[in-house]
Amino acid sequence: MSRFFFVLLILIGRLVDADIGRLSPTTLHVINRLPNTPTPLTLRCQSKDNDIGRHILYNGQELKWSFYPNAFFTTLFFCHFYWGSKDTSFAVYDSRLANDCEKLSSGRDCYWEARIDGFYLSGDTKQWEKINNWP
Repeated sequence: MSRFFFVLLILIGRLVDADIGRLSPTTLHVINRLPNTPTPLTLRCQSKDNDIGRHILYNGQELKWSFYPNAFFTTLFFCHFYWGSKDTSFAVYDSRLANDCEKLSSGRDCYWEARIDGFYLSGDTKQWEKINNWP
């Protein structure tokens, strides 16, 4: 019986902690560091519940949006990127990436940069880690 209450307390603690975290939104930033030739960067980002839409970013431009992660740590955003003849898609936010962003900063921001050699992640725009390549 005491084991049941211990597990219940842990679950309640996680939900309360997640609920407190929901008081401040997470913000995702996608920054284009690609040349505008052959074409500017085109991307479409979405989750199961939110479609951020299709956007065209020229060199130096940024797309950003904010959201509240759900209490079950299952929030997922992914983006499809197109640049010239190249295209790729991957998760730009999930529980693993949220942890990576928090390790790189003290805030609730995740920054992505699209570069010629791939995609980089940062929590503060000072330290960047290469996460994905263009195919």
